Amino acid sequence: MEDRGLKIERRGSKLASEVEDRGSKSASNIYPRSSTLDPRSSIILNAADRLTLAYLVFSTTLIFVCRRNVPQWATLMAIHLGLIVMIVSLAYARKRSVPVLGLLSHWYPTLIFLFFFEEVGLTVHAIFPGWFDEYLIKADYAAFGVHPTVWLEGFSNYWLNEYMQLAYTSYFLLTIGLGAYLWVSGRREDFAVFIASTCAAYYLCYVIFVLFPIESPHHTLRHLQRVELAGGPFTAFINLIEKHGRVHGGAFPSAHVAGSVVALISAWRFTRRAGYWLTPLVLSVCVATVYGRYHYVMDVFAGILMAVIGCRLGKKLCSSGHPSTPTRRNVVWRLVD
Repeated sequence: MEDRGLKIERRGSKLASEVEDRGSKSASNIYPRSSTLDPRSSIILNAADRLTLAYLVFSTTLIFVCRRNVPQWATLMAIHLGLIVMIVSLAYARKRSVPVLGLLSHWYPTLIFLFFFEEVGLTVHAIFPGWFDEYLIKADYAAFGVHPTVWLEGFSNYWLNEYMQLAYTSYFLLTIGLGAYLWVSGRREDFAVFIASTCAAYYLCYVIFVLFPIESPHHTLRHLQRVELAGGPFTAFINLIEKHGRVHGGAFPSAHVAGSVVALISAWRFTRRAGYWLTPLVLSVCVATVYGRYHYVMDVFAGILMAVIGCRLGKKLCSSGHPSTPTRRNVVWRLVD
């Protein structure tokens, strides 16, 4: 009887330890040990922070070294230093779970993308004084036998112009919309990967803008265009934005395409239903960038490449140090990646 009691006691202890072990694994699945979303984590800077700071270091160094070629360089440097302080401060706020600032620490990249893009208008000639459009014009013509922006004007009509401009404008909502869906759904790890991927794709574009300055067919092929893209309210809206906010430079790779394709890849990765909805929209964005004379076709191809690289880099940075539990979805995407 005594031996039987000892066996029962040992089995009970073993069962208790198994339950405790399963509980600890469940907790680790909710907050991976090194996850920056876990307030208990020792990591302060998340992947988006590190990518943004890396770009700020690059661009600040570029502005200072090439300051003779950068208008308002002192102002830009002051803004950059302020952004660096802001990012580090927000990271600490996230670490300490400060409500409003903690929320902002996850979303701020979507707010400063526009500043970085507009800044390109001042830094685009920091290294090279001229434009390299001739190479892309020749590449487009060699690939298609025509200038795509000029050829596409043959299909121009009121309703197609409106749809293309609507698709082009919708780009601004893709990142915010998908990010908000992931956030509200409580999928914070997926949200972090999405934002980091978007950061990586955009910052790669911004670096190439300076290393390979491109004007866009709006400037270089204007003398060949014979048809005005007339339309209704959406055309008028985008023309207003272009009139007051057009950046001279920053065309290769297409940041519109890069950001849109990151959203599309992330939608298929994290929420397939959204992927079905976004696919025709993102394809329309890619066509609209050329149809609207904003980009060469080569800009579109380069933008897609930046998106793919950005998604791979964003996922790698977010998963480094805390491999996720091998779920069915993770196994599928590891095979794809």
